[in-house]
Amino acid sequence: MIQRPERGGAFEYVKDVRNADNGEMNYELTEQVLNGETPSKTLAIDAAALVLFRGRNSMHRVTPVVGGPTRILAVLAYNTQPEVSLSESVRRTFYGRLR
Repeated sequence: MIQRPERGGAFEYVKDVRNADNGEMNYELTEQVLNGETPSKTLAIDAAALVLFRGRNSMHRVTPVVGGPTRILAVLAYNTQPEVSLSESVRRTFYGRLR
């Protein structure tokens, strides 16, 4: 996070919800998290902090941001296999476009 918003913008996560490498999606736990039956943890992040988070198998989100300044996010991602790319949906979310 480059700068703190007026309100919101908390990083919430639940570790090890799935094991994507083994194809185990754990939809039951996912549903429990989405229904509020399994609580998430909140990571306290100050402005100008760098957080490295391996989110592939963990559910994570940022709570809605209210007021200014605009939230700026840098995402570093890589794949160990060639010819693997982000989905169209993710590219639109991260970059606002496909090309």
